[in-house]
Order: sequence, then C-alpha cells, then structure tokens
Amino acid sequence: MLRNFFVLAFRHLSRNKMYVFINTLGMGIAMACCMAAYLLLAYNIEFDDYFEQDDVKNIVKVIHHRETVTGKDDPTLVCPLAIGPLASREMAGIETFSRFYNEDGIVSYGDNAFHENIRFADASFFNMFPIGLSRGAHKNFNDQQSIFLSSALAKKYFADTDPVGETMNVEINGIIQQVVVGGVLETLPLNISFHIDALMRIEKFLDSHKIVSDELDADYSASVLLKLNDINQRAPVGKQLGKYVKLINLDQKEIRTTSFELVPFSTPVVNGEVSESDLRLPIPTIALIIFSVLAAMILLIACFNLTNTTIALAGERLREIGVRKVVGSRRRQIVAQFLIEMLITVFFALAAGLIIAQFIVPQFARMWQLQYGLHDLNMLNLIVALSVLLFVTALLAGAYPALLNSRYNPIELLKGKTRIAGKSFLSKSLMVIQFSLSVMVLIAGLVFTQNATYQKELGLGYDHKKLLIVNVLDEQEYSRFKNKINTNPKIERIAGAANSIGPYTARKATIRIDTTSSRTILYKVGADYLETVGLPVIHGRDFIEANSLDYESTILVDENFVVNHQLKNPLETQLIYDEKPYRIIGVVGNHLSGFKHGSDADHVYTLVSQKAFSTLIVRADESDLNGINKQLEKDWKSLFPGRPFESNLQKEIVYEEANEYNVNLRQIFFFMTLLGCLLSSSGIYAMASLNVQRRANEIGVRKVLGASVNNIIRMLSREFAVLLSVAALLGGTGGYFLTNALMNSLYKQHIAIGPVTLIMSGVIVFVIGIASTGGAIFNIAITNPAMTLRND
Repeated sequence: MLRNFFVLAFRHLSRNKMYVFINTLGMGIAMACCMAAYLLLAYNIEFDDYFEQDDVKNIVKVIHHRETVTGKDDPTLVCPLAIGPLASREMAGIETFSRFYNEDGIVSYGDNAFHENIRFADASFFNMFPIGLSRGAHKNFNDQQSIFLSSALAKKYFADTDPVGETMNVEINGIIQQVVVGGVLETLPLNISFHIDALMRIEKFLDSHKIVSDELDADYSASVLLKLNDINQRAPVGKQLGKYVKLINLDQKEIRTTSFELVPFSTPVVNGEVSESDLRLPIPTIALIIFSVLAAMILLIACFNLTNTTIALAGERLREIGVRKVVGSRRRQIVAQFLIEMLITVFFALAAGLIIAQFIVPQFARMWQLQYGLHDLNMLNLIVALSVLLFVTALLAGAYPALLNSRYNPIELLKGKTRIAGKSFLSKSLMVIQFSLSVMVLIAGLVFTQNATYQKELGLGYDHKKLLIVNVLDEQEYSRFKNKINTNPKIERIAGAANSIGPYTARKATIRIDTTSSRTILYKVGADYLETVGLPVIHGRDFIEANSLDYESTILVDENFVVNHQLKNPLETQLIYDEKPYRIIGVVGNHLSGFKHGSDADHVYTLVSQKAFSTLIVRADESDLNGINKQLEKDWKSLFPGRPFESNLQKEIVYEEANEYNVNLRQIFFFMTLLGCLLSSSGIYAMASLNVQRRANEIGVRKVLGASVNNIIRMLSREFAVLLSVAALLGGTGGYFLTNALMNSLYKQHIAIGPVTLIMSGVIVFVIGIASTGGAIFNIAITNPAMTLRND
C-alpha cells in the first residue's frame, strides 16, 4: 500500500510541474535560511565537542562571583592567578590545574614583526586538554622557553618550512624574550574554548610583569581550570575555595569577591552570562533567539504559501477523491496520500535548500565575521536536524489540506456539487499572517537603514571626525614619535592618554561623594587631551601640565555627572576615587562613548603623566587624515623598524560595531522581505484563484446582467483589500514593537520608529499583494460569461 501512495504521489506531482517548481524554490530558500540559523545553534550545541568526554569529565571551570558597589552579582570566568597553584597545593581533591590567559604582544622572526594575541598556560595544559599537533611534540611545552603556533601563524612567519626548533622574539610589556618553536597545532574548530594563535608558558607572562606567582593580586586574573579526582566533589571543593575570599578582598577596593563556583568543563557558560573570560564562549542566547525566530518566520511563510497552493490545486482532484472513497479508501488513507505528496515536495525543497545554502550560508557567516560553515558541523547532528525539519515542515504545510480534502462526501464529489472553499477562516488567516510578517521584516530593514544614517549624523559631543588614534607602548615611544611628527604642518594638535574616548576603552570606576558610591566612566588623560579631542570646559578650568597638584588631587567631571549627583556647586565638591580625595576643578561638556551608552551616562577625567600613556591622539582636518595616517606609518617605521604600526580613525572606532549591526541586519531583513513577499504573493494568487473558481457562476450571471469589467474587478478585489489592510495594520504594530525591542537590545542611541516608516511598509506590501491577485481576477473579469455558465 505504501508503494501505491508514492506511485500516485509522483504521478500527481509530475502532472503539476509548475506547482512543484514554485514550491520547491520558495520552500528551498526558506530551508536554506533555517540552515543558516542552525549554523549558529550548532555552534553552541557542538561547542567543545573536539574533546572526548572521558578526557575532560573531571575538569571544571572556576567562576569567580563578585559584588559591585550597588550590590549586584558580577560573575566572571577569571580569578586571581594565584588561585590555581595555591588551591592545587593546599586543598585535597585537585589532581592538577592550568591557567589560561590572553595578552597582546609583538612576535618577530627575521624581518617579520606583528602584533599577535598570545595565550599563556601552565605546563599541565596539554595533559589536561589533548590538542592535536601537526608538527612537534607536546613534551616540548615542559620547556619554559617554548612557543606553540597555530597552523595559520606558522605559515605566516615560516611559509611552508618546518618551524620546530626555530628561535623567535616575543615582546611582552616592553620586555623582549627569545623563545623556541616547540610545535604547530593542528587546525582547531572555531567552536572550542581555546582560541590559540600562539601559546607560551605562563611563567613568561609572570616574568614580564614581575608578578609573584603565589600572591593573590586581584589586578592579574586568568581563566582557571582544575582537574579534580572526582567531578562529584566539585561542590565541596568550590566551597573550600572560599577561604581565599578575605585574602583577595584585602587588595580590592571597588568590587568585592563573594564566592567561587566550579562548573564542569562540558557545561557551557554562554557569552553574556559572565562579564570577563579568557576562554572563548558560545554565542549569546539573544543572538540565537533572534535568528531562530527570523528563520521560523520565513519557514512559516513558506509553509502557509505551500498550504494555500495545495488547497488551490486540490480543486482539480475532487472527482479523484470521490472515486477513491467510493471504491473503499478510508479518510486516513486520503490523509496519508496528501501527506506523502507533501513530504515528497518538501524533500525536493530540502534538496534545493542544501544547494542554495552553499551560497546563502557563507554570505551569512561572512556578514558576522564567523569563520564557520556547514562543513564544520557534525554530520550526524546535521542529518538528524534536517530530518526533523523535513517531517515537521511537511506536517505544518500538509496537515490542513489533507484533513480538508478527506472530509468531503463522495456522492457530492462525484456529482460535481462540491467546490474547494475559498473563504475559509484558516486560509484567510494564513494569508494575513504571511503579509503581516512581510510588513514586520520590511519595517526592520527600513529602520536599520535609517538608523545607520541617524547614527552617523548624531552629534557625539566632541570632534570625532578630526581624530586619528595611534597605539604606543610606553613613554619613550610616545615622546619619540610625537617629536618626529610634530613638524607636520597638517597636524593641528597632538595629545596622549592612558585610555581615550571610545566604546571599547571606557573604564568603569567607583566614585564616592560623602557616603554615596556610584560607578562612572573614567578617562586618564594628558594635559592637552580635552582641547585636542574638542571637549569644551564649560565651568572652571582644564588641567595644567606644570601643576603637580593636578596629577594628585584634582578631577574634571562632565555635565551629566553634575546632574546625576545633584551637585549645586560642583567646583566646591570633593569626591573619593581609589581611596584618595579629589577636588573638582572643572566641568566639561557631555559626550557619547559609544552607541550602547545612554545620553545621560556620566564621565570623569584624571590627569596622568606620559608614563601612563598608551595612546597618541592626532587632530587634523578630516580630509587630511588618510594622507597623514600614511605619513605617520612611514615615520613610525623609520623610528621603530621592528615594531608594527597600529592606528585607527576615531570615527571608525566609534562606528565600527554600529555599522556592523546596521549593515548586516539591514541585508538580512531586506532579504527576508524579498523572500517573504515572493512567497506571500504566490500564496495570495492561489487564494485569489480559489475565490475566482468558487464564484465563477456568480461572475458570469453578473456580467450577463450588465456588470462591467471594472465592477467585477472591484467586487473581487474588495475582500483581498480588506485582508491586506488588516495584515498591514497587524504587521505595522508587530513590526514597531519587535524592531524597537531589537534596537533597544543593541543600542541606547538609536532612531525613533516614526509613522512614515510604518505606513510606507504597509503600503508597499499592500500594493504587492493587490498586484499579485490582479492576474487571476482580471482573467475571470474579461472571460465571456457564456464560457463559465455553459459548464453548469
């Protein structure tokens, strides 16, 4: 019997090739979108699958719980460096440990020198985590002078030659050390806790910063991994770590340590659940939700479209269904026949989706700078996911048509008195939902397009378009480079800072006024910084470089700080920072550090000497900055031939993250709008065809009685106009709230969604829908009434 079902299904589908083609293409694109969303889900689901469970079953990650001045719990995946060796030596139940730390340094070999991200770990690292090597041996890591390279980094410095045994120079914190290549790692998957370009022994980091390994210095923290004798003892071991809380808090003045928690290595700690980590973390849950919902929306549109077109096509099979019922077919057999046909159609769509995904998924991954593709997925998991998608989609799209077509009376079917209902509530609801979703994603696309323009034109409170930022290592490098470029006539001003304005360099500090403590953004700057970046001093005065008191006991605040702390006489106010009293000597204008900061965020500024500078700021005319940047690179290389030059335009720093979100989401939403409208248009065309088929005799009679073509078109279009209007209203409402919620989750500074955008989106989709019904309606309106009436 099952064979007969499939034979009949293929016969029917072969007679309706256009139906198969349209639905295969539409559903195939939807399937490809689902695969793109699954790529993100699989990244998390398969995170750290590189390691065998038996190898890491007794390993735990140490989560460090801290309390902010506001009493909020601040969990981190880093803790003081000494926790690992102290706990391993003083506590029972710990077999071994390894710390994992990230630090930027300069790696050089021959004439090649580049800034690299270097990882540091203890000698036990490879024993705890058996990462494969393409060259070298794990035992070489026992040598503190060793360095292990990723395959990409080995090729970058050594091309195709074997680097094992070669000597390289590594500069960390201004100290140059010679290291020997001990091995080259095999290519690791992207979804693994350890992102390694270069790996060195952690003792080299401790030496470079003159850190005593066993001192509980809260200023130096790393991700700590413990291997226990028994994973079931992690709770009591974690409780024992509490004995270090008081010792750590002796050195902490702002955030207090409260406890430690041990989490199994195989238990994911998602990005966003902890504030700091030296381990790579899975993708944030919010991103998975957003893209899963978007993919589900596209899939639902495709399913609704397939449902409507299947119902429309069933009008030609009513006599066939009647005959099958008369000869003994039961209702469940009719249902099974339609579901199998739907399953075959969706299977073809899935095959098409796999082909389309080869183009869509890489573009999707590239938009988010995710070097992860379908080839990186676990094939068994992918097959299971696609199988579930196949059957769920077939059931969603095919259940209603199957049940609808199986319930008719066979006698009525054979007499030709039964027609497929074209006005069912479900069919109309599906169409409204389809077009509502299209309106929603179109609103999102338009809003993100407008938001990009809005943010570029938004005043940030300082001259961000005139600034060029150069990274420097220390006072000597800053001073020499400043003297070198000071003669450039196109440069207006030069200043230095420990941290400059920007979304990534803002540092939080605790400020106390009287007995009230609060967190604010702190900038440590040079004497000419404010004038260079264009921040005006509104009240009081700026820092004076020659005034020694300004380095020790004065501070500047912005207008928001004055308002937020209700300072009536700010220039007479004293505040406490880092347990030292500071006197406010000036109030500067407000500025935005980034689009994730609110316009009411407050800032304070302290004066530091050149010894603390890590940034050199150049001010010049915006049109000259690119040329100046090229000249600065030449000057840098003449002064520091062995050091890479790192610079950025301030406007690129400020807009980098915002542009990434705006451009990527705009592309995604516009793609979804195009796809949604195409699918919805074919669906409403099918519904229009149903309606025309149902009312063919009525239309013929009306024409005989004198109704004009225009009257017929208006009459038939009225119902669809009402449905599309409802869809525009629902889609506009849903689009407003959902897009606004997404905007709020990404930015505190974003465009307000205006009525023009909502109305424009609704009108565009309304016109597309009406145009889609035009063909079916126009054909019946111009048909000779004798042709339709003669059939009865």
